[in-house]
Amino acid sequence: MAPITLSTAQFTSLDLAVRGLVRQLRRLALAAVAAVAAIALLLSRGGFDDADLVFTLLLLAPPAFLFFFTRGILGLVSLPDRLRRMPREGQERVTELTRVAGDARSARLRNLPLLIWRLRGSIGSVRDLAGIALPLRVVTPGFLGLAALSAFVCLAIACGGVIALLVLLVG
Repeated sequence: MAPITLSTAQFTSLDLAVRGLVRQLRRLALAAVAAVAAIALLLSRGGFDDADLVFTLLLLAPPAFLFFFTRGILGLVSLPDRLRRMPREGQERVTELTRVAGDARSARLRNLPLLIWRLRGSIGSVRDLAGIALPLRVVTPGFLGLAALSAFVCLAIACGGVIALLVLLVG
């Protein structure tokens, strides 16, 4: 069976474009967070009650989701590099597991916590290598729809924050 070869030049240009999009989405989310702070200041002028707190926390949900989305997109962009490293890292983990198994045969009871700790590290690394499907959830239609909705809501929140700042400055 012939090995699969991919051109990294195509991934590099896509990587740059996606990272630029992520940068813009993060700026939008930060602007929305700042706007929420301005809106909270405006609400606190008349006394900040529980309803105002709930409203403020609800306004923070779209920027939080947008940050979560950008984190997933960056994970998706890093996927080709992870796939490229996978055979080498997988072999290193098998070697480490073999070493731990050899040490376990001759280990005494007092060495058991150290062996368990080494085994935990190797198993955790294998789990990280196997978890390549998780970033693919970012491109499901529902997730993309929520991200687009969050971006529009963040834009509206940012506009509301500008209005809140103007009211605070005038009043």
